[in-house]
Amino acid sequence: MELKVIFYGGQQAGKTVLTTLVSKIQNIQVIPQDELVATTAEKFGLKKISLEDIKDFDLFICCHGRKIIPKEILNKGLCINLHPCLYKYKGAKPIKRMLEDGCTKASVGCHIMTEKVDEGEVIYEKFKEVKGKNEIEVYNELYPVYSEVILKSLEIINKKWIKKRQK
Repeated sequence: MELKVIFYGGQQAGKTVLTTLVSKIQNIQVIPQDELVATTAEKFGLKKISLEDIKDFDLFICCHGRKIIPKEILNKGLCINLHPCLYKYKGAKPIKRMLEDGCTKASVGCHIMTEKVDEGEVIYEKFKEVKGKNEIEVYNELYPVYSEVILKSLEIINKKWIKKRQK
């Protein structure tokens, strides 16, 4: 059975995750948050949709989307989110807050989405000591980690959730 996947995201982190997903999943529809992700979707020939167009899916993946996902969508399938510094800095501007605290322990985490923002069960989180002194430098260090985290999370999801649902 082929998974129906919806990807919602933006910025370079969203492009990184979408590009990684295309190497592993055939059936992806994209809700672009910005022109960077929209252009990436077009280059891969992926269908673009809006949140209002969602009918059904097996897996909804969010990476740097800006809208709160409505309960109606959260109840349709498994919804996950990738977030930097999930362990300590939930919500907006996590890297900025991490730097303001003088912290060099960064991470990218993947968690199940719930009605409470960034509060769902953590599927996988990878940590990295960063040297960057500003948000751009830290994100540049984390982009490869986003790819690692989505791949590991898909592996865990397949074992823990998807195979059980297909039986």
